[in-house]
Amino acid sequence: MHKPTIVCWGELVWDLLPSGPRLGGALANVAYHLAKLGAHPVLVTRVGDDELGRKAVVALAAAGVDVRFVQVDPVRPTGTVQVTLVDGEPRFRIGTEAAWDAMTLDDALLPVLAAADAVVFGTLAQRTSLAEGALVSALAVTRGLRVCDLNLRPPHDTFEVMTRILRTTDVVKCNEAEAAAVGRAYAVEDAVAELVEHGLVVALTRGARGAGLVREDDEADHGGCLAEPGGDNVGCGDAFTAVLTLGLLAGTPPQRLVAQACEYGSFVASQVGAMPEVPEPVARAARPG
Repeated sequence: MHKPTIVCWGELVWDLLPSGPRLGGALANVAYHLAKLGAHPVLVTRVGDDELGRKAVVALAAAGVDVRFVQVDPVRPTGTVQVTLVDGEPRFRIGTEAAWDAMTLDDALLPVLAAADAVVFGTLAQRTSLAEGALVSALAVTRGLRVCDLNLRPPHDTFEVMTRILRTTDVVKCNEAEAAAVGRAYAVEDAVAELVEHGLVVALTRGARGAGLVREDDEADHGGCLAEPGGDNVGCGDAFTAVLTLGLLAGTPPQRLVAQACEYGSFVASQVGAMPEVPEPVARAARPG
């Protein structure tokens, strides 16, 4: 069976949760879950020359993530995010001047990008001009499916960022607040319809109320799944993105794909941290096929 190669380009951080530090970062989370679902994820990020960075790389490699292109910054530290829970929902305070702000494009990565089945990226990892330029160059050689998790976090949610990204992707995954931000930026009432009209596939997540998948020729919707008590909701959207990407590559029927992505996201929301252990029956139910 074909094992799709998916490049995950973006941030790797340690989430500083009330329960203690846990490995995270949107694109590191996506890579972790893709590995658990049977893909070959190639993580492109940057860590500091510090204990947190070394620990992160070892943990991800052990989980099945290809870490050959994790860069090491001699000056900047590995990224951290202060996470607090407000009414059960995570709120993030992202550290500045982290290693992943200085990501570059390694020439050795070019053939990997050209041959990859998909590239998944976000907006947050473009908050500096250096990181932004590297991603633009990477997407220029990408031939596979381009999936963007809008992942908007003020103040890194400008009209310029959104416009640039929406011109370089095939698929957009966003939540309701992010869709509303796009609508305000473009002065339209229905941001999803606007994006679809421009040829994009849009996945709109609504937390426990499920998600929808909209394309030019069809759409699907799922009412959502309640998370089990004891989780923290951190990383459930990234888990959704992993299932979404695999399903789109495999041609999974939209209704089934949205259901699988919601169910897997609900499982992660029921756990503590963005990269929990994934039982094989849970992984099997989320895989295409």
